[in-house]
Amino acid sequence: MSKETTKVVYIMGWGRSGSTILDNVLGSVDGFFSAGELVHLWKRGLIEGRRCGCGKLINDCEVWSKVLGPQFGDASPAHGDPRTIVSYQKQAVRMRHTPRLLSQTPGRLSQSSPLAGYASVIQELYVATAETTDARVVVDSSKEPAGAAVLRFLPEVTPFYVHLVRDPRAVAYSWGRAKLQLDRDSPMEMVKHSAFNSTVSWTAWNLAAEAVRRRHSSARSLLLRYEDFVADPPGALRRITSLVGEEKAQLPFVDEHTVRLRPNHTVSGNPSRFATGTVELRKDNDWLAQQDPVDRLVCTGLALPLLARYGYPLRPR
Repeated sequence: MSKETTKVVYIMGWGRSGSTILDNVLGSVDGFFSAGELVHLWKRGLIEGRRCGCGKLINDCEVWSKVLGPQFGDASPAHGDPRTIVSYQKQAVRMRHTPRLLSQTPGRLSQSSPLAGYASVIQELYVATAETTDARVVVDSSKEPAGAAVLRFLPEVTPFYVHLVRDPRAVAYSWGRAKLQLDRDSPMEMVKHSAFNSTVSWTAWNLAAEAVRRRHSSARSLLLRYEDFVADPPGALRRITSLVGEEKAQLPFVDEHTVRLRPNHTVSGNPSRFATGTVELRKDNDWLAQQDPVDRLVCTGLALPLLARYGYPLRPR
């Protein structure tokens, strides 16, 4: 592996599957930097003015002000305009673009295309983030399979993929609960999804994540169930650190289920990204007793083809 490339761990999967806490834990590992959902840096962070995990605006953050300054200056107007980059994303890096992204050959992009423009920007961002933070590994929990597929086009990046899966019934229950966005000056309630919409998306996003993994050898990707992560956090992290060649990295655990989270600079993600200090990792099983029976039936029926594949029982207990 070239020493000049930047190692990036990209977490894929549908929302409410535990990607934020996994990202924060990884960001507390020696030599790792937790960037949060980088896909939302431009729209949420720079246009809407939402806050970094440190509590400051992105442009005022001690990390992102340095990362963005030299990389997105006046000499490169297209890269410097967040709306241009959001336009690139809408035109070339949406969920529906994933099959095309996986079928294209790296090195043959039209340099005037939105995809080439976005690939150039995101590569600069990964490299600048690693250099600014002195990180050996940058963690991106954007989750989007299309964004993961873009990493194939970045010659200065060595990508690794963690496909994170959670029981779709637990995911649907979580999407139905009220949760506030804490990165705004005036907190707003996060978008909710019905059990039907959540499970349809869960199925589509996980199938797309599988397609991304098939484009790479097992030496570059792994499947991780959220339930296995919270059951054995140190074991799950060792799988990931071994995947990226960082077996000797010091893990941030106080004991088998307690982790010490250091302050982070995540640009977007679940409100739990603002949690720091000593945190206990435990299973969130409220859904087993509280989920509406009809919702559970809908989720089970829609996700049936993938339940067995990921090791989930037909009747959870």
